[in-house]
Amino acid sequence: MTEQPKTLPIPPEVQNTDAHELVRVWDVNGKQHVSISSGLGGSPKQFGQLLAQIALYSSQIYEKTEKLERADCLRQILMGFKEEIAKEVTRGS
Repeated sequence: MTEQPKTLPIPPEVQNTDAHELVRVWDVNGKQHVSISSGLGGSPKQFGQLLAQIALYSSQIYEKTEKLERADCLRQILMGFKEEIAKEVTRGS
């Protein structure tokens, strides 16, 4: 079995620019740990658009690696998103 790298490569498009990292996510035994830059910038709506881009890219990966339909992947991602948000909304009440 080939071991996966612990870090992802930095995209070449951002290596010689003023880009800065916004989000990192790690998986430890099936639980995610997140670090978000305090210099996030933009608006909450733009952050939602960032999450949408992550979902779209992820669905492409699942389509290729798991041989699933992309639309089905997106539906499952959205379902998981809604379930996590509902937990927070319920907890806050």
